[in-house]
Amino acid sequence: MRGPAAPTDAHVVLSAVQAASEGDLDALLRIIEWRRDVLSDDLAYRLLLSFYPTEVSEHSALVDFLKSLQRHSETPGTPTLDPSISSLSSNEATRRCRTLVLRAIPVHTSISTESNLANFVIEWAKRLEQIDGTTQPAAEFVEQFLEQDADLALWYETYLVPLLRLQYEFYPDVDDVITLDEIESLSATVGTRTLLKYAKRQHQPSSLARDLEQVVSPWVHGANRAKRRKVVSQPEMDTVEDGSWEPVYDWLLSSSLNDFEVTAKAYIEWSGPLGGQESTDEAARHAQVGLGMIYGCSQASTEAHAICGQVLDKAAGVVGFERPHLSQTEPDIPLPADDAQDLNEADLLANSLRRTANAFTSPTQSSFQRLTGLLTTAKILSGHGLRWTTGDLARTTIFGSERRHKDELRRLLHQIASQTRREIDWRSVRQQILWLHSWRRPGQQAADHPRPGFFSQLSLDYVETQLLDALLKAAQYNVVKEIYLTTASPPLSPEVVEVRIVAAIYEAYDNASNGNRDRGGIKRANDLLKAFRTNFTQASTLSDIDYLIRATHSLSFYQLTLQHGVPFKPVAIRVQKDPLCLLEKVLEQDSRAYTKLDDLLEIGRNLVRAHLPNGANGAEGSEPLEVGILNAEHRITYAAIMAALATNDFDTAYAYITTRLHIATEQSVTYGVTDDTSWRAAYAAGRYRPSTSPKSLTGRIDSLTQRMELLSRALMLAPPGEALSGILATWRRYEEELDGLKTQAVEEERAFDARAKASLPGAFGVEDREADADETKQAMARRAGPSQSGPSYEEEAPLGLFDVARGAASALRKSAAFPLGSTGLRDLKISSGATAAQDTQREEASSPTSDDGRRVRKRDMVANMVGSGLGWVLGAQPQDRVDH
Repeated sequence: MRGPAAPTDAHVVLSAVQAASEGDLDALLRIIEWRRDVLSDDLAYRLLLSFYPTEVSEHSALVDFLKSLQRHSETPGTPTLDPSISSLSSNEATRRCRTLVLRAIPVHTSISTESNLANFVIEWAKRLEQIDGTTQPAAEFVEQFLEQDADLALWYETYLVPLLRLQYEFYPDVDDVITLDEIESLSATVGTRTLLKYAKRQHQPSSLARDLEQVVSPWVHGANRAKRRKVVSQPEMDTVEDGSWEPVYDWLLSSSLNDFEVTAKAYIEWSGPLGGQESTDEAARHAQVGLGMIYGCSQASTEAHAICGQVLDKAAGVVGFERPHLSQTEPDIPLPADDAQDLNEADLLANSLRRTANAFTSPTQSSFQRLTGLLTTAKILSGHGLRWTTGDLARTTIFGSERRHKDELRRLLHQIASQTRREIDWRSVRQQILWLHSWRRPGQQAADHPRPGFFSQLSLDYVETQLLDALLKAAQYNVVKEIYLTTASPPLSPEVVEVRIVAAIYEAYDNASNGNRDRGGIKRANDLLKAFRTNFTQASTLSDIDYLIRATHSLSFYQLTLQHGVPFKPVAIRVQKDPLCLLEKVLEQDSRAYTKLDDLLEIGRNLVRAHLPNGANGAEGSEPLEVGILNAEHRITYAAIMAALATNDFDTAYAYITTRLHIATEQSVTYGVTDDTSWRAAYAAGRYRPSTSPKSLTGRIDSLTQRMELLSRALMLAPPGEALSGILATWRRYEEELDGLKTQAVEEERAFDARAKASLPGAFGVEDREADADETKQAMARRAGPSQSGPSYEEEAPLGLFDVARGAASALRKSAAFPLGSTGLRDLKISSGATAAQDTQREEASSPTSDDGRRVRKRDMVANMVGSGLGWVLGAQPQDRVDH
């Protein structure tokens, strides 16, 4: 039998496979060292991957084997082959080798290394992780070879170290850990989100900053180096600055939109992609992310603005710019007038904030100054209760229209005025608003060189005017005088200040719900008037307002309701085309208002003196003030008379006609005003019939006499026309009624006298001679002078209409109100069937005394007054027409 031949290559391979399968790494190492021409290092790695049992808990033997394999022993020994293999024929050994299935060494593209040792160690580490369910054994295995392979060290720092920190240092209790295979296959965007999800759950800025620093940074750093090594293989290129951190920046911006506080604080604590050793471009991108986070902040709280300031400060430090002066109350922002020329509002959208070419977020001196102004503006507005996000503030400040800026200024001033929990320093408020106008300190504004600012679309004069209005509304009268009136260089002209003061008074007046000047809006209007009246002594408008407030105050004490049950408010006076009609409504609605005629007349005079825009006198100031006052008095008196008649108070109406309208008529003649009111009032009262007549005959006669007196006054004052016929017709009816009453009175007197004489003790029938003697005594008594008891109704015989007309003619000749020509009514003769003796007897019977010592009856006086009115009917012409 032939002995064993020399082992072939196939026998060597089969022996190595057997040693690897049995886990005898020493035998395997001896075989490899013996026949390196057959068993290369790469083949040894493949044999281990294919046949070495991974269940072996102790890995030190494999580590020693791999290290020894790298040393290449120079004096290898001859190993003893297993007889079962050495006895195989050459063909059998070859056949068996061909049936072997060897795993190839994986190429890990994550690091793109050419080292098979690195690839083997990485692959074996992944096997260990799968077996143990943890990364720690794999890490201990890989750490044994870091000094031998730079590529392996890069992979270790890039993938294994971040996993070790996540699983063992930072989040040992989490269940959803990622594996080496997963972290190698993650894309940049998904990987960033995956590695930071644990810190995101904890909602702690420090955790997020730590993970950015110790997990994400090494992962991104190593991955980027590996990508570049695919293109550049030279060793010196390993020092090239790392590249794309865009996925991390995008994640920071996206996360800040939803959770600004945590993300922004993490950004502040994070030292950056390379720990502050970035290149200029990388530092600029790092800073740009911070600016983008500020513009994308959706929170408007004071805390959010403070964090934005810290982010801005951090970004400025990253690029080496001057730190923003956010601690100053009103810093000077040196932005050029054309700063907004290259800005686009679309750049403020969330998706646009990531753009490298975004003019808002590009780290330039202007962008930092602009954000300094915006954050200071937000701080000021927040101090007054207005919450603004930085993005909205930028849109309004830079792209807002003039109307928008006006609305925001009014809203700010209204918000400041509505704060009642603390005392407002209006001087400081004015300084702040002037700074908001142009982001410059007061006194540095240039009207001809507008600059960016929260109110930059408004003129400085408009801002000052709005401030003045706010100060007036807040009752800061001393501040107004100090700033706008008494200072050497006031910001507004005195004319403008006067106009605004008047407008403020009218605004307070129009918003008042009650006319009492001691309460509400009228009180504010009155206080404004008193505060500035001395500063504008020549202002007629303030004098008009004074009269208006007086009238309003007096009118507030009366019951007055407008149409549809709306209660009276002071503004109704200013919107009325005819304010005097309100007094007429008062007299209609308040049953006792007519008794306060003096007060109503004073209200009417003040309304006329107030020179209301619609004109209380109905002529819009075209007629003299005295004429307007006189017309108002006529109207009010007439309305009071009609109100008195409506309540059956004839005595008051009679008194107003005989006293008030008599004076008013004389004033009408003085000012040459046509009086169309007095005769109407007298006529209305004259034809008035009381609802209940007096019980006594004397009372009925007196009442009728008074009404006839009023009719006679109406005749004297009424213009020619149809009114005279109506007055005369009423007069005739009253005269007939009066004749009947007096006839009845005469009969009652005679009956009373007869009963009195008959009732005397011892009285007998009176003879004719005695009756004649009594009549003679009565006649002598009448001639001697007026009696104590007055004339009897028998003596007051009725007077016919022709007697009245004749008396009227006589009165017209003597009337000063209706002067006639030299040949006027003097030659007018009116006679009747009555004898001269009867006329003489009638003229003698009256209580007053004439110029010649004879008595004049009251009826004759009334008749004369009627006759004066009849002059128009008789065709008498006034003196001026006759002379002409």
